[in-house]
Amino acid sequence: KLARALKSGLLRGIYVRPKENIDDRSVIRIRKTIQKQLGGCKSRVKHLLHNHGVEFPERFEKPGTHWSRAFIKWLKDDVVLLSSTRLSLDLLIVQVESMRQNLLTVTREMRRLSLADRYSKDFRLLMSIPGIGENTAMCLLTEICDISRFRNEKQFASYLGLVPTCRSSGEKVAHGKKTFRGNKKIGPMLVESCWIAITRDHGLGCAYSAYKQRMTGQEAIIRVARKMSNIIFSVLKTGNAYVPYQWNE
Repeated sequence: KLARALKSGLLRGIYVRPKENIDDRSVIRIRKTIQKQLGGCKSRVKHLLHNHGVEFPERFEKPGTHWSRAFIKWLKDDVVLLSSTRLSLDLLIVQVESMRQNLLTVTREMRRLSLADRYSKDFRLLMSIPGIGENTAMCLLTEICDISRFRNEKQFASYLGLVPTCRSSGEKVAHGKKTFRGNKKIGPMLVESCWIAITRDHGLGCAYSAYKQRMTGQEAIIRVARKMSNIIFSVLKTGNAYVPYQWNE
C-alpha cells in the first residue's frame, strides 16, 4: 500500500531540519523556559513576603521598581520574617539570581546567533516589522528555519495556528474559532506582538479598530495576527523590508 501510494503521489514528505538549526532552536526555547521559571520564582518570593506580613518600603511601591539591585539588596539585608530564621527566603533569592544569570547568558547567545550569516539578513527584515523584537524574530527564524517550505500564505498561517477550525458533515461546512493546532511557540508570541504593532503601525491599528466594532478585542487581535503572518511570509519570501500596512475599509 505504501508503494502504491508513493507511486500515485499521495504521500507528502516531511521537512528535515539542518543539524545546526536543531541546537539553535533549542537555545531559543530554553530562553523562554527560563523566563517562565524565573517569573514563577519571583512570584514565590512575593508570596512568602505576603505570608509573613512584610510590606514593601515606599521606594518599592511601584511594580516597575521591583527586582532592581536595590530591591534585592533590601531582600537580603533588611527583610525580617515572622520565624527566627529566613532560610526559605535566602534559598529563593539564590534561585532568582541564578536564573537571572542563566537568562543573561542565553540572551547573549541569542544575540550572537542573530549576527550569524544564516540568520542576519532575515533577522534585519523581521526587525523592520513593528511589534517584532529580538526574541520574537529569533524564535520565528529558528522555528521556521526555511520559509520556502511553505507554498503560500495560507499554509504558513496554518503552521502558526492562525486559521479557523472547520467542521464538515455532508454538504454542510461550518467554521469556528482559531484552531488549537499549530506551532505552540510562535503562534501565541505573534499575537502578543500584534498588541504592540497596532499602537505603532497606523494601518494595523485601523484594521484592529474596524474589527473590534463587530467582535471582541481578543477576536480582533487574532484577525490582525493573521495579517501579521501574511506580512512575515511576504517579507521573508521576497527579501524586502516591511512597508507600512495600508488599510482599506
